[in-house]
Amino acid sequence: MQALALFSVQFMLAVTWTLYTAFLPALAAQAGLPAAQVAWILLMDQAIFVVMDGLLGMAADRVADALHRVGTWILAASVVSAVAFALLAKSASPQMMLLLTVCWAATSSALRAPPMVIIARRLRGSAPRFLVGCSMLGVGVASALAPLLTAWMRGQAPALPFLVASLGLLAAVLALQWVEAHAGPQPVVASATVRAGGMAMAWLLLAAVFLLAFGFQVHSSVNSAPAYLKFVKPGELVRVMPAFWIGFAMGVLLPARLPRGRFLLHGALTAAAALGALVLAGIAHAPSLTVLLAAQCVVGLLWGVVFCAAAGAAIDAGHVGREGRLTGFLFALAALAASVRIAMVASGIARQPALAGLLPWLPSIAWGTAGVLLAAFVLRNMAVLAARPARGDA
Repeated sequence: MQALALFSVQFMLAVTWTLYTAFLPALAAQAGLPAAQVAWILLMDQAIFVVMDGLLGMAADRVADALHRVGTWILAASVVSAVAFALLAKSASPQMMLLLTVCWAATSSALRAPPMVIIARRLRGSAPRFLVGCSMLGVGVASALAPLLTAWMRGQAPALPFLVASLGLLAAVLALQWVEAHAGPQPVVASATVRAGGMAMAWLLLAAVFLLAFGFQVHSSVNSAPAYLKFVKPGELVRVMPAFWIGFAMGVLLPARLPRGRFLLHGALTAAAALGALVLAGIAHAPSLTVLLAAQCVVGLLWGVVFCAAAGAAIDAGHVGREGRLTGFLFALAALAASVRIAMVASGIARQPALAGLLPWLPSIAWGTAGVLLAAFVLRNMAVLAARPARGDA
């Protein structure tokens, strides 16, 4: 039940984002906004995520310390988010649409880092790494279905899909609240002594996470379609684009299968980044569709390993009392990477000759640099990583 609830929350959250991006041009036109503003609305959304993911992650830590449970608090924010999302389909003015968008984007952040606090504090009887993987599996499955869902929804009115997605998300959050309320282990109490620990040069880890997320954004949203169009017609993209997310879904549970130890978790993160850089470098020159699909699956699998290992490392580094803060920073960095990618495309910088020629190599460069930073981080903290079991093994 725990794994299913976490899977369902992230699956429905990803579905709402898919519906939002699919219908956003029509919603903007309905509200009287020009088509040129759509990209900047998406950029505004990501900027809100950057701020709110960090703030709500820290707030979840405080709520967990004071009340020992965060499920009710997450549910309250989700109700606001669901109502705002459902009303978006009926927005009839620019002011109304932007207000509802801001409200939805801000409150939906309660469904990213705060559930990680539930995993770390209330579900410690289960392996947190496995539950993090189940949570991210929901994102992978929803993203794999996104091209089909977008094609199916094209030309339909948004009101019913938005309402159904909102109700589905609320049902999933209710299940998550029930899971937290019936969790067997007692809440972990944070102490100043426990919170004082940490690893040296943590900025290396954070910088690496940003570079990995940026490389993923450029690869999946900018480079993938042109690579496929060398072998398929535009109408066939819906058939091949899910390959990356199928690989992602296969990779998210792999960190949970690692033997005990923090060193192995960080080592897997570093190795996945380095291997991903090599595979990404070859995608632009794939000789056939079969090779390209296989490479996309491999990169997706490695991104699944990377993101779940990074989330597990954040929970471990934040135990006890800062799990929400550090996982919030993780999601905020992912949103910041998306912001940079959207700004590059919307501003036209990505079409400039100097950068356009570099785009096929940019994900590989980003992941390769991240691998170097991660290796430096592991070497700097070798004694700490080898001394204590990972939080996900407890």
